[in-house]
Amino acid sequence: MEKIHSQATNLVLAAVSCVRSSGNSKPWDYGWCVESYRRSKQASISSPDGPVSLSAGGVTKIEELHELLAKQSQLRDRWSLEELWGYLATLVSAVSTMSEKESKARGFLARIIYTEPSLVIFPVSNIAWEGTPLRIGKKSVIGVLDSAFMEAVQQLGGRAQAHKDRVETYISQLRHRNPRVGFAALVPGQRGLARSQAERNLQLVVDLTMMLVTNKSGRNLWSLRGDTNRPGVRGITLDRKAVEAGLRESGDDVELYSNPLVIDALGQKGGIQWLGEEPIPLRDLLQEDALRSAVERCLTKENGFLRRLHVAARWFAESYWSSTQDDAALAAGVALDALLGSKSALPGRAMKERYALLEEDRKARSQRAKQYEDMYSVRSIVAHGGEPRKLSEGNFLRDMQDSITWAAWRLLEVNSTFSISNEKELESLLEDLRWGTREWPSSEAPKPVPRNDP
Repeated sequence: MEKIHSQATNLVLAAVSCVRSSGNSKPWDYGWCVESYRRSKQASISSPDGPVSLSAGGVTKIEELHELLAKQSQLRDRWSLEELWGYLATLVSAVSTMSEKESKARGFLARIIYTEPSLVIFPVSNIAWEGTPLRIGKKSVIGVLDSAFMEAVQQLGGRAQAHKDRVETYISQLRHRNPRVGFAALVPGQRGLARSQAERNLQLVVDLTMMLVTNKSGRNLWSLRGDTNRPGVRGITLDRKAVEAGLRESGDDVELYSNPLVIDALGQKGGIQWLGEEPIPLRDLLQEDALRSAVERCLTKENGFLRRLHVAARWFAESYWSSTQDDAALAAGVALDALLGSKSALPGRAMKERYALLEEDRKARSQRAKQYEDMYSVRSIVAHGGEPRKLSEGNFLRDMQDSITWAAWRLLEVNSTFSISNEKELESLLEDLRWGTREWPSSEAPKPVPRNDP
């Protein structure tokens, strides 16, 4: 990166030579990502000495600088390319006010080019947590925001270890109601990208857990009740229990339920609708060794095969927290596609066969194939505007979600049993299973894979 660093420095110095005073007293640094703004007469940049602008040649040099840095994959992993425009513009304006411009330019650019992972900490909503914090994935901690949490964060190393006092101050100044559960992550991104990556990491932990946990009804985990208790970043996603407590104290708890008037063939009736789901007991779920090990494997193993579970988990979550059956069916169908499909689109017959071949019992594969046909049929009818009867019969949709859980566990078993790490290896395995040249190994030892018998 030294060559890139030197080229970037020269472009900064060229842009600095084009700095001039600005007649616009209201600079918009972020707006430099918009070409029409940065090339307009009103374009200005904040600086220590007041707003400045650039000549057309200076704007061109910033564009060349952004293009140079945007080509580097290392930079794309660490910075939002949209945000980067504003940082480069203010870097130029700051250097223009300083002596020893070349060394200052190199120093500022080094902070952009050579970066350590960022530490991101935020409180989360709708997660129940009792006990010590857990370190999960490569560089993440989740738990109650207390001294034990801060110690666990320190053990992540890097900025987490170097900024103990700042972490302690941040947590002590939070004003959210207790209990306060938090999430911390070391991520490669900087600034806005760091926040996005940390939030995605949280969602991935939650989504993988919810997709892989078995016997959901036995744990009082009920899908299709909407997203009132869906975990997220607290303050952006409302914490249902905190909101309930606050509204009851103020006497405004009427805002927590719906009480419509219904006049129909049988007369007049109201009826209260209340969405008061409990927080997700994430720690209790992750205390199970098999589940936690599976989630950890998905989070830490770097291979394209397991990444399909990441995508599937996201769509499973959309299905689980949906309040309408048709939306839930569509999202569940996409989750199945993510688990079973390939980059080149596969016909329904091939997808059905893949699903059936995940079954180790050869005699049960025809039943699995029929199960997939039913799910695909419902998804297809909904996608084309129809209303499949199966959605209103029995417990079809939750059974479909359980089938996704089964398929996800079977793919984890594929990964561990056959050492499959990419699409090509999966295709080869499925072909061998189809022709009987390879078989699932028989074993008397129990496996942590839910049956979900068709």
